[in-house]
This record gives sequence, C-alpha cells and structure tokens, in this order.
Amino acid sequence: MLQIKHLEKSYQDRIILNHISLTIEKPGLYGVVGVNGAGKTTFFKCLSGLEPYQGEILYNKKTLSSDQVAFVPTEPYLYDHLTVGEFYSFYRKLLGIKTVEKYTFEIDKNTLIKRLSTGMRKKVYYNAVLQKPYTLYIFDEPFNGLDIASVIHIKKLLHSLAQTPIVLVASHLLESLQACVKIYLLQHLHFQAFAPEQIPFIESILIE
Repeated sequence: MLQIKHLEKSYQDRIILNHISLTIEKPGLYGVVGVNGAGKTTFFKCLSGLEPYQGEILYNKKTLSSDQVAFVPTEPYLYDHLTVGEFYSFYRKLLGIKTVEKYTFEIDKNTLIKRLSTGMRKKVYYNAVLQKPYTLYIFDEPFNGLDIASVIHIKKLLHSLAQTPIVLVASHLLESLQACVKIYLLQHLHFQAFAPEQIPFIESILIE
C-alpha cells in the first residue's frame, strides 16, 4: 500500500503541491493526468527521492526509499559518448546488480548513444532502468517518441509490471489509460480520483 501524507512542495514562493494526501491500496496500473505545469513531474520526482519535500511517503507503512522506485522521465538523460552496452553497465553499477541477459528492447550494444534517434534513446533507458525489479514504477509520458510497435510493446509491459507492484503512468493520451484501475487528475495543487469510464468527463475538465 502506497500512502502519501500531506505532501508539500514549493519553489521559492510558488506552491507546486499543497498538502497532497493519497492512498493506493493495491497493485495495479494508475493514471496521472493534468495540464502542462500542473506539477505531475514534480510529484514524480518527490516520490523518486529526486526532490526534497515536506510530508510523508510510505509503502506498507515504511518510508519509501529511492532504490524502491523506478522512474522513467519524459526525456531521459543518457551519456552520448558511451555505447549502449557501456550505459547498461554504468546503470548496473549504480543499481548494484549483476549482468542481465535479457532486455525489454533489442538494441545493438556496440552502437554509440549519440547516433540513436529519440525513440531509440528512450528504449535504451527502458532497458537500463528495468534491469531489476522495483516496488513502485513511474512512467512520465512513456509513449513519447516511440513508433506504433514500440507503443504496443510498452503497453503490454506496463500491464505485466502492474500485476504485483504499483505502476503510475502520466500521459496526455487519455485513451491510453483506459485499462487503469483509477486515474488521478492533478489540478489546482490537488488530486481528484476518477474511474477510467470517466475519461470523457476528465477531458472536458482539462479543456475548460
């Protein structure tokens, strides 16, 4: 169970998240939506331990640690001077794990990252992050830059991951969230929970 209690985050005099309290009781796929600048990415960074915050974030009544969280940002940063294989190795050292034989996407490990397209770079990052299991998975706009075949692959991956841990997915493509248990709308510094059947209503709120 993921519990977020009175989460607050500000940048100087601007409040981004204001007393956010949210409980997700069971594993599954959960959507996070909101207009640009609503605070979704900041929220994810707080969950991942990448941003300081006030409040509590608990998993099964214990403080959630950064090594329990997999975070794939919208535009992941990779080191252009490394080969794909070298980047995997670098990430394994960060994670403290051994060699992985199977990856989510098949990519030539000898290719220099700087020669990869936007979509291929994102696939490399998926492969690097998903070299170990996590308690909480966060995907910020996971379909950006990917071709149709890769989008289908990622959708299957998300559903597979969500069988045991909690998976949070932020997407501007609301139809891609139809299989979610719930969809959380971040608006006016707070979250509202909706059923996936209410996607048309969510869309009407977002375009007001």
